[in-house]
Amino acid sequence: MYEAVGGQLVIDKLVDDFYAIMATDPVAKDCFATHQGRDLSESAHKLKYFLSGWLGGPQLYVENFGHPRLRMRHNPFDIGVKEAEQWLYCMKKALSQSSISLETQAKMFGAFVQVAQMLTKNPD
Repeated sequence: MYEAVGGQLVIDKLVDDFYAIMATDPVAKDCFATHQGRDLSESAHKLKYFLSGWLGGPQLYVENFGHPRLRMRHNPFDIGVKEAEQWLYCMKKALSQSSISLETQAKMFGAFVQVAQMLTKNPD
């Protein structure tokens, strides 16, 4: 999948677009609020590294931060259905702006939905 996406440069742009959308689109206000007080550049850096390995490329996240342990790392955040849906909205919008093929976008988005559902801990 890493090669199908287009490699690290495409992942980096996807993540940069994702965070730009989250920070500016009013639809994402609740999701963005979960990041308040945090350095978005650090979050973006970690997501870029995570996606590299998750998509079958270099295991940059593991090499630099250890096992992702997504549920544990996201536990401090109040992620409800609304926040998860807004996160997915931002990612779908970023994917649509990318050079990634529509088929690969659909596969990635399906996997993102599963991850978002896993991390949702307080249903609205």
